[in-house]
Amino acid sequence: MALSVSYGERYGWTVVQVAGEIDIAGVVALRERLQRLVTEGCLHLVVDIGRLDFCDSTGFAVLVATRRLLAARGGRLRLVLPPAESHTRKVLALFGIERIFDVHESVEDALADARTVPGAPQDAVPRQRDTAAAATE
Repeated sequence: MALSVSYGERYGWTVVQVAGEIDIAGVVALRERLQRLVTEGCLHLVVDIGRLDFCDSTGFAVLVATRRLLAARGGRLRLVLPPAESHTRKVLALFGIERIFDVHESVEDALADARTVPGAPQDAVPRQRDTAAAATE
C-alpha cells in the first residue's frame, strides 16, 4: 500500500496525517515533508500515524530525527499512535516509541491543551497531500 501524507492547521499546531506503509520505498517522502514543514516554521507538530499499516526502522528513524530537529529549534512533536492491538503499534513499542515520544491515542487528545488557547484556529485546513508509491522500481 502506498504512503499518504497530508497536513493542516488546528489550534495553532500542524497536524500531519500519515497512512499506509513507511518502509524504504516511502520513507524519503515522509522525511522530506516533515523536514520541509519544520524549515518553513512549523514548530508544533502532531504526527498522526494511527492509520499506518506498517512502519520499519527507517520510518522510526525519521520520527526521531524530526523530534531532534524540532527540539533544536524550540519546537514540540506529539505522536498519535495506531490502536494498541495493531501489529504496527506492537513493533513501534519494541523500538521504545512510548519512552521517546509524547504519545497520544487520538489527535483530539494530542491537542487537548491547545484548545484552550484564545484565538487559535479551530478547524484543520488541509494544505497539501503527498503520496509516495510503495512499489519498488
